[in-house]
Amino acid sequence: MKVVDIFKRSGRNLRQAKVRTLLTASAIAVGGFTLTITLAAATGARSFTDRLVKANFDPHSVYVAKDKAFFDGSNSGKPQQYSADLASANGALVKQFDANDIKKMEALPHVKQVIPGYTLTAQFITREGAKQYTGAVNLYSPTSKPQVKAGAIPETLAANETLLPDDYLSLLNFKDANDALGKTITVQVRQNTGKTEARQYKVVAVTTKSSLSLDFNQTGPYVSVDEAHNLNSFINGGTVFSDLVPIVAISGDGVSADVLKDEVTKLGFEGRTAKDMQEFLNQIITILQSIIIVFGMITLIASFFGVVNTQYISVLERTREIGLMKALGASRRTVSRLFMVEATWIGFFGSALGAALAIGVGTALNPWVSDKLKFGHDHLLIFKPSQIVLLILFLMLITTIAGLLPARRAAKLDPIEALRTE
Repeated sequence: MKVVDIFKRSGRNLRQAKVRTLLTASAIAVGGFTLTITLAAATGARSFTDRLVKANFDPHSVYVAKDKAFFDGSNSGKPQQYSADLASANGALVKQFDANDIKKMEALPHVKQVIPGYTLTAQFITREGAKQYTGAVNLYSPTSKPQVKAGAIPETLAANETLLPDDYLSLLNFKDANDALGKTITVQVRQNTGKTEARQYKVVAVTTKSSLSLDFNQTGPYVSVDEAHNLNSFINGGTVFSDLVPIVAISGDGVSADVLKDEVTKLGFEGRTAKDMQEFLNQIITILQSIIIVFGMITLIASFFGVVNTQYISVLERTREIGLMKALGASRRTVSRLFMVEATWIGFFGSALGAALAIGVGTALNPWVSDKLKFGHDHLLIFKPSQIVLLILFLMLITTIAGLLPARRAAKLDPIEALRTE
């Protein structure tokens, strides 16, 4: 029997047992649906992390901490031996950079600028005729990428200039973003001793939060690196934090981030590039994806035995038919192939049905999910045709293997005994 005839006959046999075929294929469809959604979600999440990293981290810079625990939190909650450079950051006691450490990094061959990562809190932010609001004071650097709503960010931010988040527009009685440009706001900071100092800043641009923004601090105006240093010195004057900083960003002088990372690593510091951060986020996604895939595979295991059971029943029901085929000259290989192809068809129908349902449901839910997760115009579920095709082929392979045992049983039937079967 030709291969084409085997495919035609197997399809005809499945049509004659439509309900049983549909039920068996439905079990495969559940696994196919789960795996298709999982792959689409993982693809969308990786795409989002790629945009997230690009929007928040400079690919040419290195983010450096003195202690590895700053990145992984390995010292969180653990007592540490006293050290002059030990202080709390990121919820853990970690060693932080002092002035000498900064000088060492500035002296590296390919370092252009070392930008400390200050954490600053204003006592209040206001302007004439407006109420006072608490908030953070953020450091603006070339590695920062705030989205501009009005105005323009100068190449170098002056000490008396600021970028104002649009969250403060109505609070500070501005009509709109353009109305805030050129106006002055007041930021008052306070020491632990109770001493305060008010500083005036001219708004040169208004920023807005995008779906890709990472706010590690509270919302607040951006100031220059030098101004942030001055504020930090005043706020933390007389405390350990006046000379310590948990993280710095290093920009290079025409070299790759990997070269800078190697240089700071030789100093004994911990460096992370934008690529490293993206890989870390992708590892988390991979772990979550693997967990969901395990549940999908459990469904497939149940489906596997369902196919075996279905094909065994089919062999028992068609014993006389198998005997007649052999009596007419059909080889054991032909009979075996017939049942294996039937199992393959079941895998194709089930996986295609599951993938189609996943695409339909995912496409319908994408706008709602994007709105809830604030993804903007981007979608969480991204269906790649290549992944779907490979998944269907994989499920077809699984069902083909499941049909192997019943196929061997059918091939071994004695034609004389088979024809005697009632």
